[in-house]
Amino acid sequence: MSAIASDALVLRTLKLGETSKIVVLLTRERGKVRAVAKGARGPRSRYHSSLEPLSEVRVELHGRQGTDLYRLGQCELVRSAFPAGDRGLETALSLSYFAELLDAFSQEGEAEDAAYRLAVAIVRAAEDGVDPAALARYLEAWLLKLHGLYPPLDRCAACGGLLPRGALRYHRAAHGFVCDDCGPASGPVLPEGARAFVVDAFRRAPAAMTGVPAEAAVLESFHQDLITNHLERALRSQRVMRDVARETRER
Repeated sequence: MSAIASDALVLRTLKLGETSKIVVLLTRERGKVRAVAKGARGPRSRYHSSLEPLSEVRVELHGRQGTDLYRLGQCELVRSAFPAGDRGLETALSLSYFAELLDAFSQEGEAEDAAYRLAVAIVRAAEDGVDPAALARYLEAWLLKLHGLYPPLDRCAACGGLLPRGALRYHRAAHGFVCDDCGPASGPVLPEGARAFVVDAFRRAPAAMTGVPAEAAVLESFHQDLITNHLERALRSQRVMRDVARETRER
């Protein structure tokens, strides 16, 4: 049986037995897969740091196509996420959040080239020093859009007419933004600055994003509502980031 070769990002690992790991990978060829890395926790592991979260690797997977658990063969480290994580606590926590978010949205065994390219671009932008909060909002917006969950920014969800310039008013029952004639909206309201940030995010590469404007801060809670409703659960890393931010403010 020939091996499957693919570029991949490591999303997370789980302990298996005394010396091995189960590695969750976002692969370009097969989407999200799980593979056993035998001896990965042993003193003579051949994998070294290549199995750290968000490492960009080139892997060989052994097993029948569609299997629940492959065997990991060769795993060549192409690009480590360590340089980005070393930029500070905020970036390190953000990288953990990115990995969990990508894991939650990726489908087992379904290749999504756009999602894979997005993930790689986000990690490289973090390494280049792009603002972590901007990258978080960018990744959230794009994953929601790729899965058909981000409401159109230019059309009323109720009547289909063009939305006027300025702030956007979200209506939960309509699952989108509505015009004044179809209001009142249930909320939240995204200020013009938040709308402009999302429009830029859908037009530009993550490396070109700057910080999140004060008006766009509302996007964090708006995106989290959409994500939580879709996943039917909150993400652990997002709660950790909020707790750390609160503790930092209280010092």
